[in-house]
Amino acid sequence: MSNVPTVEPFCVSDTFVTGAGPLQFMGDNLRLTLFVAQRFSYDGESDGAENAVVAKLVGSRADMLQIAAAIVRGCNTEGTPLDKATESFVEFLEAPKGRH
Repeated sequence: MSNVPTVEPFCVSDTFVTGAGPLQFMGDNLRLTLFVAQRFSYDGESDGAENAVVAKLVGSRADMLQIAAAIVRGCNTEGTPLDKATESFVEFLEAPKGRH
């Protein structure tokens, strides 16, 4: 993505996620809400489930698509050539704004 060094000026904890909510478009930016599945926390039901929000990421459409492309490249499954795994995503990434 970039050759600029990455620094961590203070400790940032890892955040475990199990899913994401729908994208929210805010002008030229978008928000991605990430959650973790858990049991109901307030009503006492032992078999109920809920999604607890653990992070909200906001960035430009272009930056978020670049991050998504890096995730797809990094998650390449065995037996699937990297070019095949990312080819359709890159086509999506380079498509006109109205397509996504």
